[in-house]
Amino acid sequence: MRIKVFRMGIAIVLLFAILLAGCGQATGTADDAEAAPRQVYRWRLQSWAPAGDATYEAAQALAEKINRASDGQLVITTHTAGSIIPGGSEFDAVMDGSVEAVHGPPSWTIGYVPAAVFFTQYPGGLTANQMETWMNYEGLELAQDIYGRFGTHFVGILTLSPAEVWAHSNRRLTSVDDIRGLKFRLGSTALNEVFSRMGATPVFLPGGEIYEAAQRGVIDALEYITPSIDWGMGFHEVTRYSYLCPSRAPLDVQALWVNKDAWDELPPHLQEIVSLATHQASREYYARTLARDAEAMPLYEQAGQIVEAVPTDIVELMNEKALEYFTEESAKDPEYAEIYDRHRAWQAIAEQFSVY
Repeated sequence: MRIKVFRMGIAIVLLFAILLAGCGQATGTADDAEAAPRQVYRWRLQSWAPAGDATYEAAQALAEKINRASDGQLVITTHTAGSIIPGGSEFDAVMDGSVEAVHGPPSWTIGYVPAAVFFTQYPGGLTANQMETWMNYEGLELAQDIYGRFGTHFVGILTLSPAEVWAHSNRRLTSVDDIRGLKFRLGSTALNEVFSRMGATPVFLPGGEIYEAAQRGVIDALEYITPSIDWGMGFHEVTRYSYLCPSRAPLDVQALWVNKDAWDELPPHLQEIVSLATHQASREYYARTLARDAEAMPLYEQAGQIVEAVPTDIVELMNEKALEYFTEESAKDPEYAEIYDRHRAWQAIAEQFSVY
């Protein structure tokens, strides 16, 4: 009897030992899985915007959103224009991988993508509300297909703005005669061509160089973005007149591109975080800019700036030359023509249902 009890005791001890060993092995596996290092991705994002430009704040806000939503798995550091690569060459840098991401105007990519003008502002183009709905409908897919050919992923619009100030100028604009010979800082190839045809002398400068150029008389007039951003850049200090009209730029857009290799390295859940965060940041930026523009407008007159409407004959000439230019370009490039036609079709749909 004692022998049986003794043997039973040994069996129970052995059983416990086996169970404990099994539990220990299972717990060790779970602990090992939890302790396994998680891959962290690090991007440098250079913006087109200099310090003091509110669009740079949007790039910073985006980086914070993504860092937070990814729980630190995708860490993005932001840099102002010229910090890593020369201002104006952001798209070249994201193509060759000098930086992982850039924030800038699609109009600066026209040398590679002629139809890029239709992903940004142009005379007679879409308003901000129309652009956002068009991008959601078909524009984003088109942009991703086109820019994918250049080793980049077009994530989406990051900074969407309402209509720009038509111009800040040290020359009073009373008729088309005042456009002739006007040294006008313009931000895109399309605008340069349209205003050249109007008789102006276009000058391209990155945002951070405009203030000094106006101060030194290198340029007579400039276009940049909206009243609040232009106020923050101090353009009222170096010009005498501000001209308002949505005809030249019914909106303004800067987009986010990522180097294709860097994008493809991300797991799907991080790609989704970047896409959703960019869309949300764009909507927040647009709302803030509307509010800021309303606050900024009275400041110009309080500072002694002369605020006027653009003369009708100047607007009519600009629209005429713009239509002439876009028609000529469409004849050269079927893809350009297709996207231009899609824009005009969407504009007609939007206006039919009072989306302005």
